[in-house]
Amino acid sequence: MSQQPCLLERLPLHIAQYLANFLHQDSIRPFSLASKFCCQAAAPRRFTSLKLTARERDKFDRDVEELRATLAVDNRSHHVRRITLRGFLLLGTDHLGPNGVDGRFLANGGWNESPDNEGDSETEDVYDSSYFRPNLPKYDSQRKQELNEAWQPFADLIGQLSGLRDLIYACTHQIPRCVLEALHQRHPRSRLHMHTFSLRSLYLSASNVQAIDADEYALLTSPCLYSIDMKYEPYSDEAEKSFNTEALHWLIVNSPSLRKFKLDYRYDNMAVRHGAYQPDSSWEDFLEQAGATDGNISKKPEKHPLESLTLHSSGFIYELPNHIAAWKPLRSFIELRHLELSPCLSLDVTSLISMAAEGEIPCLRSLSVDWKDMHNNLGQLLSVLPHLDTLKLSGNLDETTFQGIHDGPRLALRKLQIYPFAPLDHPQVRQLIQWCPNLEDVRLRLAREAGPHETAIYRLLGRLPRLRRVVLQFVCPEPQYPPPISAIMDLSWDKFRDVRKALVEIAVDETLARAIFRKIAARKCPLERLKIECLPIQDSARALRSYHAVSSSYDASWEDIVEVVGGRTWICTRQDVESPEVEVREVTKETGGRDKALECLKKTHDQEVKELWKQVWPPREGGSDKWWENWWSYPLSDILDDNGEDVVGGAGPDI
Repeated sequence: MSQQPCLLERLPLHIAQYLANFLHQDSIRPFSLASKFCCQAAAPRRFTSLKLTARERDKFDRDVEELRATLAVDNRSHHVRRITLRGFLLLGTDHLGPNGVDGRFLANGGWNESPDNEGDSETEDVYDSSYFRPNLPKYDSQRKQELNEAWQPFADLIGQLSGLRDLIYACTHQIPRCVLEALHQRHPRSRLHMHTFSLRSLYLSASNVQAIDADEYALLTSPCLYSIDMKYEPYSDEAEKSFNTEALHWLIVNSPSLRKFKLDYRYDNMAVRHGAYQPDSSWEDFLEQAGATDGNISKKPEKHPLESLTLHSSGFIYELPNHIAAWKPLRSFIELRHLELSPCLSLDVTSLISMAAEGEIPCLRSLSVDWKDMHNNLGQLLSVLPHLDTLKLSGNLDETTFQGIHDGPRLALRKLQIYPFAPLDHPQVRQLIQWCPNLEDVRLRLAREAGPHETAIYRLLGRLPRLRRVVLQFVCPEPQYPPPISAIMDLSWDKFRDVRKALVEIAVDETLARAIFRKIAARKCPLERLKIECLPIQDSARALRSYHAVSSSYDASWEDIVEVVGGRTWICTRQDVESPEVEVREVTKETGGRDKALECLKKTHDQEVKELWKQVWPPREGGSDKWWENWWSYPLSDILDDNGEDVVGGAGPDI
C-alpha cells in the first residue's frame, strides 16, 4: 500500500521553497530531514550562504571535495549566493600562521551552512582583528605557487556557482591569485569583500626593497573589489615603512567598484624611535614598476559614490583620510547609507551638518558615533537627520545629544544603541522609550542597581510594541574608596558595605537572565533575543589599594571574586513570541583567568574573605559544601505602589 504524500508535498516545489523562508533558522535543518521533498524545499535557505575555514592542506582538500559533492545534489550549487573564507591555510612545514592565527576558527577547519546571519554585526565571527598583522605573511614566488595550487580546487568550485554574488575573504594570508582570477573570469559582476585587506609587499625595509607584488596589484585594480576592512599604519612592528596609506588614497580616488570602506588607522611611534627605514621610493614609482599607464589610471577621475564608510583612528590627523573633510573632495556621499566615526570630533559634525544642508547625504540611514570632543554639537547634527533608522552613540554624551534625537530621527528609528561613559538611568530610558516608539532593536549601557528602578527599566522596554532584540550592558558599581571623612570618623562604619553591594550587583546568573527576559516580554512585546553583557570592574584592585584599611590579602581576593562571579555574558532566546520557554546560554569568552582565580579562592586562608562571601550568599539547604560554589543572583525587586509604579526599595541581603 503506497503512502499518500502530505498536503505540503502536494504543493509545487517553488511554493514550498517560498514557504520555507518563513521558518525559524533553528527549524531549517530538522525540516530538511523530514522527507526528500522537504530537503529540496529547504535547500535555498540552507545553501544561500556558506562558510569555509582553512587549516591543514589535506583537510582543506577534503573539505572542498565534500562541499563540491554536497552542492552537486539536486543542483544545490545554484542556490549559493555568498561564501565566507576564514582561517589560515598551513603549507609545508607550517605549524602556526605568522599572524598568531585565531584559534576559534582553526581548531577543526571545515565548512558549514549559515542560512541566516544572527550576529550583532556583519563581520561577527569572521575573524578577530587583534590576531591580524597587516605586514605578514610575505611569500616568495615558490610559496605563492604552492598557495595557488592548494586553492585551485576551490577556485574551480566557485567557477561552477552560477548565482554567486558575494565572496567574503577573511583569511589572514593574501587572497590567492587563482581565486581572484576565478571571480574575474566567471563572476565579473560579483562583489569581493576583503576583511583582511593589506598589501604586504608595500612594507619595506632596508634589506627588502622591491616593486609592488603583481598579485597584489591585481587585487588593487580588481573590478570586483567592493569593500575593504583595512588596518593601516605608517610603520610595522618590525619598523618597516608602509606605503599602504598611499595605496588607500589611490583606491579612494580611482576604484569605481569599491563602495564600502572600513579603515582602522594605528600610529605607533615606537617604530620611529627605533630607527624605522626611510626609503627613497614613492607611490608613483610603485605604479610605474607595476606597469600602470595613463591609459588605465585617470588623471582627473570622477568622484565615485560611497555606500558605507567606517573610520577608526587614534585621533584627527589632517593629512590622512580619517576624517570627513578629507573624504569630501575625493568621493561622492550622495549614495552613502552607513557612516561610523570613532572618534568623532566637532569638526566632523560641522562638515556633516553642512553636507546635510546642501543635500549631499540624502540616503544616510545608519550613523554610529563615538564622541570624543569637549564641544558637543552632535545634537545639531541629529536634528537635521530625520530619516535615520539606525543610531549608535557612545562617549561623552550630554542632554543636547538626547534633545537632538527628539528633534530629529526619533520616529524613524528602528535600531538604537547608546553606550555613554556615564550609564543611563531610569529617567533617561523612560524618555527614550517615549520618544522612539518604533524601536525594534535596543542596546543600552545601564548601571545595574538591584532594586525596583532596575525592574522599571525592563518594564519600560516591554512597552515597545515592535521590540525584537535587546542588548543590555551592565556597568557594575565599584566600591568607593577612599570613603568620606565622616565615615572614617564613625567607629561603627562598616568598611565592607560597598563591597557587599557590588557583589550583589555583579552576580548575574542564568536564573536572573531568564527573569529579565520574561520581565521585558511580560507586556507582550515580540521579544526574540536578549543579550546581557556584564562589563568587568576596571581597576578594582587599585581602588582598594588606595584605602589602607583593606588588607593586601583581601585586595587580591577581591580581584579573584570579581573574576569568578562577574563579567559574564548571557544570551536568551525563544523560538516563538507566544512560547513561555526561554533558552539561556552563557557565551562568555574564556581566557583562562576565571579558572585561575577560582583556584586562588579555593586556597585562600583569609577568614574575612570567607565571612564576606557568606554574608552575601548564606549557605542554603541542598547547596554545595564548597563555599566558592555557593553564589547566585538575587531575584528582581518588584515592589509597587497603588498606582502600579515602582517605589524605592532594594533586592538582596540587608547591606
